[in-house]
Amino acid sequence: MLFSINPKIPIILASGSESRRVMLEEAGIVFQVVTSDVDESILKEKIASLPFNEQVIELAKAKAVAVSSQYPEAFVIGGDQMCILEETIFDKPGTQENAIKNLTKLSGTSHFQYSGICIYKNSLPVWEYCEYATMTMHNLSDKEIIEYVQAENPVGAAGAYKFESLGCNLFKSVEGSSYTVRGMPLLPLLNQLRELDIINLETIENFEHGTNSAVTKNT
Repeated sequence: MLFSINPKIPIILASGSESRRVMLEEAGIVFQVVTSDVDESILKEKIASLPFNEQVIELAKAKAVAVSSQYPEAFVIGGDQMCILEETIFDKPGTQENAIKNLTKLSGTSHFQYSGICIYKNSLPVWEYCEYATMTMHNLSDKEIIEYVQAENPVGAAGAYKFESLGCNLFKSVEGSSYTVRGMPLLPLLNQLRELDIINLETIENFEHGTNSAVTKNT
């Protein structure tokens, strides 16, 4: 039997990230996914001079406000993630070839995963938060990198790895929350939803089939 927490006000996740969706589902939150049509490439150019923690928040806010304008009654969660080695941003690789190149550069180094999250309602900001984790990767052989990429196909993951599964084996140590590494500071978000009196454990429900996230819609 599955259990869920039904919010007092509808919650929307303004992200197509599978990892963020899974984390909210694991926490039992009932929510809907509505992806935004924000052109991140244009926004990234505009905010490139900002510190990385501010950049990741601006990207999260752009997604949230775009969806919030269409669903003013809901609390809309926006999120984004950036993988940083020194001053270089490692975006989603897009292809296995790029993933191999990225992991080759990250191998044997310590880099950062910045994760930004925000809440909007009726197109107005309610809350924002950012934190980072320090990731120290093993010295990986070329064969290890190729085998990993072929096995997990992490072409849509910042840094070219999925820490929640096989990707955790790439690392010697991590300083910070595993939720942050996966792309969303979950506990600070849940704390804020609780402080806003949107969720609490008095509204637990159970059901035998399905998931607690609604069908994804595109704006």
